[in-house]
Amino acid sequence: MADGRLMRVISCPGAVELLDELGTGPRAFDELRRIVPRRLLGPALRVLAAEGALRRSDAGSWDVRPAGDALFSLTGDGGRLADELSDLDVWVAVYDRYLNG
Repeated sequence: MADGRLMRVISCPGAVELLDELGTGPRAFDELRRIVPRRLLGPALRVLAAEGALRRSDAGSWDVRPAGDALFSLTGDGGRLADELSDLDVWVAVYDRYLNG
């Protein structure tokens, strides 16, 4: 349940918020900037991409700021990850395993 992939996403500020928002459908980069602070957005997008949870409409490096109208969406794995994070039992397991010793 609380595997390394899940912990990498949870431990990245802004990543869970992005998963939640993108779970409702694709969003433009400018829309995502309203949800997650700018300084957190780039790293959170890169973590989700590295975990195979995210794709974007334009080509290019994840280290370069995308155009404001570039669309981001969840992959199948990203949708499953978002579903997993919507389960309270997952959060309890994370707390018990990593935060409660």
